[in-house]
Amino acid sequence: MEQGRISSRQLAVLIIYFIIGDMLLILPSLTISAAKQDGWLAGWVGFLIGWPIAWLLFRFSRLIPGLTLIQYNRRLLGKWVGGIVTLFYLYYYLVTTGVLVREVGDFFSTQIFPEMPINAIHFMLIITLVWGIKCGLESIARSGETFFPLYIFLFLALFLLLIPQAELVRLRPVMGEGVRAILHGSLYSTTFTFCELNTVLMILPYVVNNNKTERDFLLGTFIGGMAICSIILLTILVIGPNLASSHLYAAYAAAQKINIGSFLQRVEAILAINWILSTFFKTIVDFYAFLLGTAQFLNLRDHRQLAVPGGMLVFGAAFAVSANVVYFNYIVEYYIFWDLTCAVAIPLLLYIVYKFRSNSSALGSA
Repeated sequence: MEQGRISSRQLAVLIIYFIIGDMLLILPSLTISAAKQDGWLAGWVGFLIGWPIAWLLFRFSRLIPGLTLIQYNRRLLGKWVGGIVTLFYLYYYLVTTGVLVREVGDFFSTQIFPEMPINAIHFMLIITLVWGIKCGLESIARSGETFFPLYIFLFLALFLLLIPQAELVRLRPVMGEGVRAILHGSLYSTTFTFCELNTVLMILPYVVNNNKTERDFLLGTFIGGMAICSIILLTILVIGPNLASSHLYAAYAAAQKINIGSFLQRVEAILAINWILSTFFKTIVDFYAFLLGTAQFLNLRDHRQLAVPGGMLVFGAAFAVSANVVYFNYIVEYYIFWDLTCAVAIPLLLYIVYKFRSNSSALGSA
């Protein structure tokens, strides 16, 4: 069905985009609102928990090489039970894509283009997504690799420009909110960054396998996780926990503080460009997973013929997932459990079924 192939290096780049993604702007406020000045500790705890989850997802994908997560469901759970689990994942991919499109629309309509209708922003993004899907997975990966040097340069430039505004006193008192608050904050950085990598299981069968695949996968997750932890820490150092917890786009508010000699100011567009790049590639990977999974579920020959109707579904889902920003913040708490179910609970169930069937086959052969 998918004729294109990507290298392990391109996979690592896509994973970095995917982990940072929309969380570049949104995760700092979520983590800091839960753990206050200990938000940076919550980020690191989330990294220590999430990175092993990402590694387990990769090892899970190696049980039956060459199959996507949707094909795993049919192979291990059968036609009916596997079909139900497949529909569950397809709905998850569709809603996640809709959420990401809605986040882009909310950000642009409130921070950059307040006069532009949000549906126009959604429409332009979906046209780009459909175009990317039509070009194929290989073109998506090459585009991400092309933009990656610019992405890293702008990311490092943002850090260097914000360092003069950082104040260590804003980290005090360390662990002042207690362990419970830190663990609560770590749930966001664990689930929204690492657990959502279950979507990458849909593209792993199309990676050219070599002895560097696992290394590049883990390297991509490590770099992405380090970047997220760093942006949380920098946000606290620049604007403090009180402002960060009350601002939806805390990292963007921090970037607005850039002031070098009263000359270099208001260059928060650097962060906006990076956020758009990473969010776009995360969105198109989720959209690709939805279309590819749907084609495999319906036994179609080509998933690209679903790009236009799939884009129409996403356009509607972007409005259906949330009535407004306030409601969006409300449902975030419940999205954690959905991510954990898709990344931990169901793969664990599939692994148990796989081991049970393997042992049954071995006993039958004996």
